[in-house]
Amino acid sequence: HLKNALVATDAAEASIAAGELAESFDADHQNLKDLATSLANTEDVEKQRETFSEITAGLGEVFESGLEGGTIYQQFCPMAFNNEGGYWYSDVEEIKNPYFGSKMLKCGKVSETISK
Repeated sequence: HLKNALVATDAAEASIAAGELAESFDADHQNLKDLATSLANTEDVEKQRETFSEITAGLGEVFESGLEGGTIYQQFCPMAFNNEGGYWYSDVEEIKNPYFGSKMLKCGKVSETISK
């Protein structure tokens, strides 16, 4: 939900999605909960995208240990954040870039697949 809101460059919807995400984290993932809460509390889409990148960095282990079925795709855009690159996770293989939205919707590639 959060990734899709950022793909659409919809800061208000991203705030709602981040609030829902924050509620899903337990005490074992307090840092992710704090980041999601921070994202929910801003309407600046560029700051939201930066915080989303930080959340993504912590989600790999969550998906590795918590995925009970299905497939999650780790995706990467080499041009995000002034060509430093940025990762995100998606439940579909098709690239829809949350860092550039419609400007560069399909910029990126699948860098890892997590399946259970």
